[in-house]
Amino acid sequence: MLKSYRFLWLVPVLLLALVLTGCGDKPTEVAEQGGEFLLALPRIVVDINSDGVPSITGITPETIKRLTFGQLDLTGMRMDPAYIKWFTRTNLQHVEVVHKNDGLFIFANNDPLPHIAWDGEALQSTGQLASDSGMLDPRVAKVVTMLTPFIQRIGIDIAVRFPIASNAEEIPLSDPGDAMAMLSAQAEESSIAKVRVHIRYDAEGVPSVLSVSTKDLEEALGTSLRQMQLAPQTIKMMQGANIQHILVRTTTTGVLLFVNGKALPHVAWSDAYLKNGADLYGQLYDTPAYQLSREAVTMLLPVLNNIDGEVVLRFPLAEGAEEIPLPNP
Repeated sequence: MLKSYRFLWLVPVLLLALVLTGCGDKPTEVAEQGGEFLLALPRIVVDINSDGVPSITGITPETIKRLTFGQLDLTGMRMDPAYIKWFTRTNLQHVEVVHKNDGLFIFANNDPLPHIAWDGEALQSTGQLASDSGMLDPRVAKVVTMLTPFIQRIGIDIAVRFPIASNAEEIPLSDPGDAMAMLSAQAEESSIAKVRVHIRYDAEGVPSVLSVSTKDLEEALGTSLRQMQLAPQTIKMMQGANIQHILVRTTTTGVLLFVNGKALPHVAWSDAYLKNGADLYGQLYDTPAYQLSREAVTMLLPVLNNIDGEVVLRFPLAEGAEEIPLPNP
């Protein structure tokens, strides 16, 4: 037993070597270059074969198991071959995920898709919300709060390549940095529709808009609208955490989310990103059974970028709490 543990020191060394051998030629961009912590790795390319087995520069989980004398067994890590066949048939050659200081970016065949965006303030607000709201176990919330400062100092780029059909032309991986610049350079466009709804909940969780509640509608229509109510326990939880309002706002650059006026990480997009998302859906779900849904996604998804929408959920104030004004994003 002791002899086998003599080689445990090889595990982190091997993992580091594995990552570096699979990397590209430059580190992933991270804005926070100073301070006492930084991790910026070049692109790591993971190849998945037709059986779903991953490898980095030819090193498979089986290779790692042998080199670590069985101490590190990752042979169970594989994709369902059915997904591999699906991606090969629909010509999804690679998916790339880039973690940077300002978001988590996603690419399919080099085309950028809507993604999660953040800044330092949004990350801090998320950690604070997780801690104050009680939605997470206190220990988990503490870990989230502790990890928040590290997130903007980590740059990781992982590209996953799938087998290519024999009659398909290879799509080489391109530099994701060029596509990322598209979102920040996008010009503001005028909206084609405006939607604004402020929903107020009472202590029992009954929602109302302009003083018309779901109970009023139930009496008028004779139809139950109970599914639109929140449980009274949820309202008490909101009051206990002093969550007074949640605002969701659609803009030409994405869906913004605010809790008590503090911005949280949000979904970011552009016209091109939304079109790429619609195109990818049509590419993957190309059978006749999905024809109607393809048409709906192709028509509706790009329109999201032209809707000026705002939904506000307002909750009762806790006793003694000072009212927090709504933000003006």
